[in-house]
Amino acid sequence: MSAWIIGICFVSGAILAGYLPARLLRRRYEGLLPADTRAVASDVMARIGVLHGLILSLVFASAHGGAQKFEEDVTAEASAATHVYFNALRYGAPELQAASIAYLRAAIDKDWPVLREREELSAEGWIAWRGMLEASLALQPEDRRERILAERMQADIWQVEVLRQARGYEAADRLSGEFWLVAIVGLVLIATLLFVHRITPLHQAIMAMYSGFTGLTLFLIYDMSHPFSGALIIEPVAFIEALDMIRAGI
Repeated sequence: MSAWIIGICFVSGAILAGYLPARLLRRRYEGLLPADTRAVASDVMARIGVLHGLILSLVFASAHGGAQKFEEDVTAEASAATHVYFNALRYGAPELQAASIAYLRAAIDKDWPVLREREELSAEGWIAWRGMLEASLALQPEDRRERILAERMQADIWQVEVLRQARGYEAADRLSGEFWLVAIVGLVLIATLLFVHRITPLHQAIMAMYSGFTGLTLFLIYDMSHPFSGALIIEPVAFIEALDMIRAGI
C-alpha cells in the first residue's frame, strides 16, 4: 500500500474516531446530564488532552531526532568509504580502491532496493564490505607513511561496518505496540467525553480539526519509523555524491 494512502487512512481514521463516540453516547444520555457531570467530564477531557498531547510530542520529537541521526549515520558511512578510496590512492593500492568503489555501488544498487522491499541489508553489500576488508588486510606497509595510511583505512572500514549494521537495525526498528495503544485510546477518550456538550456541526468541525491533526502526527511518527519504505524515504544521496567525488578526483 502506498505510504500516502496509509497517511490518508491515519487522518481519516482519527477523524472518524473523534466523531463516532460522542455521537453514540449523546444519543444514549441526552437529557440526563446535570451541570456537575458536564464540569467533571470537561475537566477530565482537558487533563487527558494535555497528557495525550505530551506523549505525542515526546514520541514525535524522539522519532524526528532518530531520523536526523540516521541520515547523519548514512552520510558518515559514505564518507568513511570515500576516505578508504582516497587513502588507498595515496598508498598505491588499486585493489582497495576498486573494492571501495564496489561497496559504494553495492549500497546504491543492492542495499537500497532490498531495504525498500524487505527492510534488511543485502548480501551483496556485505560481500562488497568484506572485499574492502580483505584488500586492506592484504596490504604490507613498508614505512611509517604506509603504516599510518593502512591503519587509517582499516579503521574507516570497521567504521563502515558499524554504521552499516546500524542502518540495518534502524530499517527493522519499530515503535512499540504500547505507544499505539495509548495514542489511539487517548484520542477515543477525548472524543468520547465531548458527548457532554451539544453535538453541533461547529463542535464536530472543531473536534475533526483536533483529531485530524492527531492523525497526521501519528502518521508522521509511523512514517519516520519506516525510513526506506515510507512517504519521506531516505535516498542514497550521500553514496551517489561519494561516487561523483571519486569520478571527479576531488
